[in-house]
Amino acid sequence: MSLKIAFAIFVLVGFAAAQQYYQAHQEEQHGPVHYEFNYDIHDDHTGDVHGRKEARKDDHTQGEYYLIDADGYKRTVTYQVDGKSGFIAQVHREPIKGYQAPQPVVQKVLAVPVQKQYYHH
Repeated sequence: MSLKIAFAIFVLVGFAAAQQYYQAHQEEQHGPVHYEFNYDIHDDHTGDVHGRKEARKDDHTQGEYYLIDADGYKRTVTYQVDGKSGFIAQVHREPIKGYQAPQPVVQKVLAVPVQKQYYHH
């Protein structure tokens, strides 16, 4: 075996060991992760309707969020992340029967005539 190949193997083995040590150290430092949350918003004044829920345990995260699009469809996105798989999402849209978009609030402004006064010197 040539000296260059032996050196390359030595470097790769050292790199793998260092990476494994780093990952183990990170897990010890942060400990297990676990959380859950959810919220829902329904504001009749602005028409803002949306919500979200998510749960995570260690490397597994799953959740869902929804909102009402301007065209009257409810958009729901379910997602998950499993370790190093990356973010995987599915989007579903469905019309809301009888949906009417909120009408903008029109404020009337009362115009008051201004009287001009002229001063003569």
